[in-house]
This record gives sequence, C-alpha cells and structure tokens, in this order.
Amino acid sequence: MTITPPGRAAVAATLLAAACVAWSATPLAGAGAAGGALLAAAIVCAAAATARLALGAAPRERAVFGNPVERAGHALADLARGLPWAEGMVIAVLVLEVLHPSRPWHTGLLGAALLAYLFAVHLAESRAGLAVLRPQAPLIAAGLGLLALAAGAASLPAATGSAADLMAVLAALAAVAVAGLALPGDPG
Repeated sequence: MTITPPGRAAVAATLLAAACVAWSATPLAGAGAAGGALLAAAIVCAAAATARLALGAAPRERAVFGNPVERAGHALADLARGLPWAEGMVIAVLVLEVLHPSRPWHTGLLGAALLAYLFAVHLAESRAGLAVLRPQAPLIAAGLGLLALAAGAASLPAATGSAADLMAVLAALAAVAVAGLALPGDPG
C-alpha cells in the first residue's frame, strides 16, 4: 500500500501536531486549571484538524431527506471542515508555552515545529506537492534564521554589553533583509 503525497502531508501534520502539543505542555507543573484546560483545547483542536484532513473536501451531493443518524454525521463532518482547527491548535500551544518558564531554545524549536505543522496542513488541504513552497524558500529560510537569532539573543544574559549590542544590530540587519525578501519585485 502506497501513501499519496497529500496522505503523507496529512500523516506529517498529525505527527507534528502531537509533537507540538506534547512539547508545549512539558513541563505542565504549576500551570493549574488554566494549563489543563488549554492542554485539553490543544488536544481537541489537534484531533479535529486531523479529522478535517482525513475528511477532505465536502461531498458534492447529499440526499435532502436522509435518516437522522446520517444527517447528524454530515453535520459533524461539516463542523470539522468549517472551523479553523489548525490555527486554534497553534494558539492553544503558544499560550501553553507562555504559561511555564521555558528556555529560549525550547520555544525556538516549538516555533520551527509549528511552522512545519502549518506547512504540512496547507499541503495536505491543498493536495499540492512540496514544490509549491519552492518560490518561498528564501523567505522561509530567512524566517527560520530570524527565529534562531531570536532564540540566541534570548539566551544571552541581560547585561552582556557588547555581545547583546552586536546581537541587536544583527537582528535589525536580518529583519531588514527579510523585509527586502518579502517585498514584491518591480513588475515592470
């Protein structure tokens, strides 16, 4: 049995969702009831996003007068298809990350995993191949570079003097470079 490229993207999105939820929830100690509620919301959103990918596009034709169980199933499938579950999971995971003190590299890796998750969801929903992202590769690489630079800057002690100043200058230059990549070229 072979898995099609959209199927591979859906499997990757499911695994990345599970990894992101687990990564952001550790350590959950001290988060209290809010942490438990956010963890539950992240799990529900991840499961619903996975269901949305498994369901695919809405069926074209439906019987107007179906049995109640069938109509309830269609309504549930429409709910799974209609809400932005992946984005809800990202928000819940980010708030979970904020609830506990974590090291900058921990948050940086979570940011990279969330970016990969959103790309996998997009590729699975659009049924497109990885080549679709090729034109955006320089911008993606620049964004990941900024993420690494931000994690590095946050790792430095607050009063490091020249190292912190150098990191701030590098971050400003990198942000200008990324903005230059993001701006559209001359159409003429």
